[in-house]
Amino acid sequence: MTAGSYFVGIDGGGTNCRGRLRSAQGLALGEAMGGPANTRLGVEAAQQQVLSVCVQTLKAASLVPQSCVLDDEQMRALLAHTHLGVGLAGLHLQSQLEAFLNWDHPFASLDVCNDAHIACLGAHGGVYGDTNAGADAQMIEAKGILILGTGSCGYGFKEGRAINVGGWGFRLSDMASGAVTGYLAVRHALAVLDQIYPTSPLSEEILQPFSHDAEKLVLWSDGAKPADYGQIAKLVVAHACAGDEAALGLMRDCAAQAEAMLRALAAKGIEAVSLVGGFAEHVEPFLSEDLRSFIVPRLYDARDGAILLAGGRIEGERG
Repeated sequence: MTAGSYFVGIDGGGTNCRGRLRSAQGLALGEAMGGPANTRLGVEAAQQQVLSVCVQTLKAASLVPQSCVLDDEQMRALLAHTHLGVGLAGLHLQSQLEAFLNWDHPFASLDVCNDAHIACLGAHGGVYGDTNAGADAQMIEAKGILILGTGSCGYGFKEGRAINVGGWGFRLSDMASGAVTGYLAVRHALAVLDQIYPTSPLSEEILQPFSHDAEKLVLWSDGAKPADYGQIAKLVVAHACAGDEAALGLMRDCAAQAEAMLRALAAKGIEAVSLVGGFAEHVEPFLSEDLRSFIVPRLYDARDGAILLAGGRIEGERG
């Protein structure tokens, strides 16, 4: 590591891949965003997406001209002084991790883990285990996160090992997530059509694009993805804020699922949790008061967690 070293943190998800560049002193220099980098889309594709975003952060920081390409000597020299930390969605299998690390990459160093790991490091501004992280990073013990976004996952560190709760994907897991909440809202709307439940402003807004036709709704559901249900969850939030009892009931059920995940983390020895993810802010007001003392503010985001993973430092604004 030299005075000319740089650190890039990559948060690779199923929707997009976001990167941040910091100097060896921890100053933020540039950011960039690319397409999905989920390993389930292919390890090689994820590697290329990560490389592309890393290059774009260097250009955003004006360290190389916009016209500079990967094979240019100037770019290669810069990448050789860049330490890369990466967190990837879907990286739960050891075989995928080994395949990703088996990469003839151009960086000074490469550290890779799953996206929950870097989110936890960032949330608590820390590291765990053997690391070359900067002196300002703190060892974190018995701390965790609850990710509530399109999907969901509980994660933390306890006595030298990672603690995991959920995070197995939409089909079998992702409770308390935007996708599951949206899915349950669509089920409720279909039951309204069958006159099982009374109509509500929420069900009306869900059904209107389908002309209140059950067959059209069912055919749409055949191809619907978690992100599509995540969009429906935004309607649930809006109608809950307006006092719609159906929407409020869905948000209370979502909060009950989140509380179950929080208590599962506590039972595994986690003593403090930060809520992260775009859906978390909507769920938090529905959580029980007795869990509020268990929740602590997030310090940094997942990209900075990846920078800590790579051994970098963080200076500047938090959150």
